Amino acid sequence: MPMRHSADIAIYPNDLEMLQRVFIRHCTATQCSMASTMAHGAASELISLFQAGIEDEAELDLILSRRSQPFRKAG
Repeated sequence: MPMRHSADIAIYPNDLEMLQRVFIRHCTATQCSMASTMAHGAASELISLFQAGIEDEAELDLILSRRSQPFRKAG
């Protein structure tokens, strides 16, 4: 799959609605305010992932949920 550059990606209204759903679910699951620093970081990451070509809603949900889980000590 060829890499796309963020300048090549338009975010259309239906894309924005999908990204908003993912963002709201993430904030609800992590119990963070949508105005928090944590939420701003998640929103930034979400846009970056989308611009990198990840456009599947379930995949975006999964990536954000995995990155918000605390690390577990191997043992």
